[in-house]
Amino acid sequence: MTRKIAVSIASVALILGGFIVVQAGATTMKISASGGSLTFTAAVRNATTCGWSSSPTIAGFTKNVKCKTGTVARSARFTANTSTAAKSYEVTLTVHGKTTTIKRWKVNQAAKPPPTTISSTTTSTTWVPSTTTTLPGTSLYYLSLGDSYATGAEDAGGYTTKVVADVAPQHTLILQNFACGGATTTSMLSETGCSGVEAPNGIAYPTMTQLGAAISFINAHPGQIGLITIAIGANDLGGNANNVPPIANNIAIIAGQLRAAAGSSVPILGLTYNDVDLADWLNGPGGQVIAEESVVAFQNVINPDWKAAYASANVTFVDITAASGAYTPFSQLVNDPTYGKIPYAVAQICLLSKMCSNNDVHPSDAGYSFIAQQIVLAYLKLLS
Repeated sequence: MTRKIAVSIASVALILGGFIVVQAGATTMKISASGGSLTFTAAVRNATTCGWSSSPTIAGFTKNVKCKTGTVARSARFTANTSTAAKSYEVTLTVHGKTTTIKRWKVNQAAKPPPTTISSTTTSTTWVPSTTTTLPGTSLYYLSLGDSYATGAEDAGGYTTKVVADVAPQHTLILQNFACGGATTTSMLSETGCSGVEAPNGIAYPTMTQLGAAISFINAHPGQIGLITIAIGANDLGGNANNVPPIANNIAIIAGQLRAAAGSSVPILGLTYNDVDLADWLNGPGGQVIAEESVVAFQNVINPDWKAAYASANVTFVDITAASGAYTPFSQLVNDPTYGKIPYAVAQICLLSKMCSNNDVHPSDAGYSFIAQQIVLAYLKLLS
């Protein structure tokens, strides 16, 4: 994905605010769960070993991992039962080193029965869905199309594998990943094969375009497509927001052909991106201008145009930019353990992408989890 998105233009998931700072040792969170999955993400500094444990024991959760300055994460899955009674657990992160900062605790919806609750001495949140979702019991195919965001090549499948995990075991999605690193809306329509990085365990299509291969698969599996996601457009921008109109035209074509092949009832989701140019805020006054202009571009040009393009084919737009907090005013500051007092929107992009730490536009593990959660939220809403 190309950065400098727009310098030419002047839930299933709950993210709990605030930071919990402790000395080397153990931090414990109390959990009440009736089903679904919880993902715990921690930022650690000067640590050597991170140990996750639970009481009572959660199957497959207890683990010791090597860790150093950076992000560690651990997921726990709770099998939904026939009652709504929640069972209480204590999850502990033990860190051997100097300090650890628990940055975000994330909650994924249990397909049934909700809700799942996390509580601590500093914050408490319960997410209650507005409707009850009944998922079909048969296995269906999940088709992922797009660029490197969709391949998840740097993260064993990125958000796609997390989506599959988040809707299991109540509903089985079988991933078929057609995405190609470096893809553009133009290459999806006209380039044969994938000249970039293919998705891990992805679908090869040496004699067809990415879109053509996906439509061929849909036609060969009538009534068996459960979900389609599309993440495309960032590589077209080339640092110039004036490129947005032709991108939107291509998106409308791609979405229209997928909708025509899949039929009116299949959930199709079109994604936008994290605003990685927010990381430029850390580079002084010049970078702060870039960050401010990128927000204007996403909020007023890119996302509205792409949303309209997807809507023309009855494809649901998933606004990752807005959901990540990118439009939060820069005057809203937080104390980041690495960068000190910075805008909340900048702290979020440092958490959800690798931009601040490695100058890498791709999502971090926490970022892929976040995108997956937004997808699952939209998917379940369409099924309700």
